[in-house]
Amino acid sequence: MTEQPRITVSPEFALIDVAREIRIDGFAPYAFITVTARMRMCGAPWQSQAVFMAGHDGGLDLGRDCPVSGSYAEPSAMGIVWSMVCTEMERVVFPPDRTEPLVIELQATDGQRSASARLVQDFLADDVTHRAVRETVDGMTLSGELYTPAGPGPHPLVIYMNGSSGGVNAPRAALFAARGYQCLALAIFNYDGRPKYLNDMPLEYFERALRWARAELQPRDGFVALSGISRGGETSLLVASHYPELVSAVVAYVPSPVTHGVVSAGEPGTGRNAQVWHKDGAPLPHLWQDNASADWEAAYASDPPYRQTHAFLSASRDAVAFERARIPVENYPGPVMLVSASDDGFWPSTAYSEIVMRQRQAHGLPTFHHVCMGAGHHVHYPYLPATLISKPHAMSGLLLDAGGTPAANAAGNEGSYLAVLDFLGRTSGG
Repeated sequence: MTEQPRITVSPEFALIDVAREIRIDGFAPYAFITVTARMRMCGAPWQSQAVFMAGHDGGLDLGRDCPVSGSYAEPSAMGIVWSMVCTEMERVVFPPDRTEPLVIELQATDGQRSASARLVQDFLADDVTHRAVRETVDGMTLSGELYTPAGPGPHPLVIYMNGSSGGVNAPRAALFAARGYQCLALAIFNYDGRPKYLNDMPLEYFERALRWARAELQPRDGFVALSGISRGGETSLLVASHYPELVSAVVAYVPSPVTHGVVSAGEPGTGRNAQVWHKDGAPLPHLWQDNASADWEAAYASDPPYRQTHAFLSASRDAVAFERARIPVENYPGPVMLVSASDDGFWPSTAYSEIVMRQRQAHGLPTFHHVCMGAGHHVHYPYLPATLISKPHAMSGLLLDAGGTPAANAAGNEGSYLAVLDFLGRTSGG
C-alpha cells in the first residue's frame, strides 16, 4: 500500500516564541512539493508558499531543507511562518494588538496528492491572568493592561511602552508574563483614558506609574524594569535618567539618545517639531529646536515609502543641538540593554544606541547592546511574519519604510527576544 502523505508539526499547540519541528513524509522520491501556509491575523489574511525537492525517501524537514523557490530562500524551521505576507493590505493591523491565538493552516502537495496540518501560536500561557488598569493617581489617569504569571509570586515587573503609534502591546506583555514577569503594558497616548496625541507629555505621568506599580504590584525584590520600543525606547531612557531610584533595569528597543518633537504622533496642525516632554511644568529641549541642519525634506522629497532615517541624520549633524537634547543616560546607574536594527529606516537606531553605549561606558555603567544585523525598525518577538517592511503609520498615515529584509527581520526578532530574556533573568536575580 502506498504511504499517505502527511505533515507532522511538533508541538502543534505552543506559545508563539516556541519553534516547531515541521516534517513532511509520504511523497515520491525527489518529488517537487509545494508547501503553503495560511492564517488570519487581526482580521486580515496572510499567506506564504515555498517549493521543495523531496529527498530519496520522499520526505522533507523544514528545519533542514532549503526551498528551491518561493517566499523564503534558506533552511528555516519556521520560515514558512515568518515569510507570510498580508494579502489584503488595506485591512492590516500589525503587530497584533490582541492575544487571540494565531491558527496557521499548512498544506503540502505534489500536484496529485496532498497533506494538511495546522499549528497554533498562543500568546497566553496557562493560568496567566489579565486585568485592565485604569487608576487615577494625583490627578493623572494611568492606563494600561496588566498580565500576571501563574503562581503565587511575587514576580519581577516589566513596564512596557509602545512607540509613536501609541496604544499598548498586549501580546508582548502576555509573553513576558508567560516567561515569569508580571508585565504592565503602559499606555502613553492614543488609548482609553489617555490623550489622543503625544503633544505636551509630562514625565510625572511615568513617575506616578512607577510609584503606583511598586506599591500596588509588589514586585519581587522591588525589581521594576522599564522597557519600550522606538519612542517607547526613548521614553525608557529618559524616565530612567530622571527617576533612577524607581527603575531597576532598562530594555530599550531601537531607541534614541536624544529627545524629539512629536514627529508623526502630534495633534494635526501642530507640526512635526511640536513639544513632547515636560518636567515640573517646563519643556525639555529636543533635537529639532534651533537646529541648523535639520531637514525633513531629506526623508519626504522622494516617492513613498519614506525612509525617515535621512531626516534624523540631517538633524543629528548639528552637534550643539544634539548635545542640548541628549538624554543624560549617565544619570541612571542601573543596567541597560539596547536592542538596535542596523538597517533601521525610521531613525539610525544602531548609531543612536552606540552613542548611549559609549556615554555610559565612559562612566563605568553596565550597558549591553544587541544589534539585529540587517534588520529594520520593527523588532518583535519570534515567529511573527517579518515581511511587513513598509506600511502606513498608524497616526500620520504616511507610508514609511522600516528597513530590513524578511530573513534579517526574522533573525532579529528571535535573537533579540532571547537576549532580552537572558538580560532580565540576570538582572532580576533569576
